[in-house]
Amino acid sequence: MILYYVLAWGIVKWRRGSTGYFNKPIQKIPLIFYINVGVILIALILAYLSRITIDQPALIGILLTAVLWATINASSEQLLWIYIFEAWDLSGTFRNIRHGKLINRAIGLILFTAFVGLIHVMFWVNFLHTVDSTQLVGVFFVIITTVSGYLHLVVWRKSSQMVFTFIPHFMLNLIPLIWTGYSILPYLIR
Repeated sequence: MILYYVLAWGIVKWRRGSTGYFNKPIQKIPLIFYINVGVILIALILAYLSRITIDQPALIGILLTAVLWATINASSEQLLWIYIFEAWDLSGTFRNIRHGKLINRAIGLILFTAFVGLIHVMFWVNFLHTVDSTQLVGVFFVIITTVSGYLHLVVWRKSSQMVFTFIPHFMLNLIPLIWTGYSILPYLIR
């Protein structure tokens, strides 16, 4: 996890020159940010309805998960996700051919989708046990959080402010801890 987060911040800072968290503030928050927050609120309702609860939650583990993991994860993941998309979308790789910009964008979206999907399926599924994805409501939760992932791209493009991608992601990481009693610590110290 440390390597994942260090790479997210390091690659983006190195290649872009800025993480996007300290860009000049904008005058008006884009509507798409509010839409994304609404999507996350729907996802949180679904998460509550398909929650997995811990019988004997450890308060210190929940607090450390909330303060450290939820914050670090929400502030870091989109950096790499968006960078992967933009590395193709903003490149000139296929610009000299007909529909080259569209091809670049499609490749960027495919790589973005593959990376986000693989990191969640192959890594986070081993740790995050807050939602029962075998329930129909849990499946809808996965679908709607996927939609939110794509909305992060639009929010970033409209605002150039990573904080507007951080807020909904942080909500999604933090709020389920309240009703599940989830702690990431047992998975980290095994």
